[in-house]
Amino acid sequence: MEVTTVVRRESPRIVRMSVRGDLDAANADLLRGAFEAAIADGHARLEADLAEVTFCSLAGLTVLLGARQRLGDRLVVLSAPPGVRRLLSVLHMPGALG
Repeated sequence: MEVTTVVRRESPRIVRMSVRGDLDAANADLLRGAFEAAIADGHARLEADLAEVTFCSLAGLTVLLGARQRLGDRLVVLSAPPGVRRLLSVLHMPGALG
């Protein structure tokens, strides 16, 4: 998995993370670390672009849920593949989808 982070320095500060590949137990900590860094930097909004995610396991969903719990509406998931969209809806997170 690869996570590319782009920070827009305008006000309010927004960070967009583009995730590519499989989001699973082997690499979920990479995304968790990127979220933690963005939270520590005090960004007003965090966007997770999942357009290029090919697979998302429970470990990946756990990272997304943890970030949503910490950030609330400041976390938006963009371009989630259909399978991820369904899982987020089942977990009552449809509002996280941009």
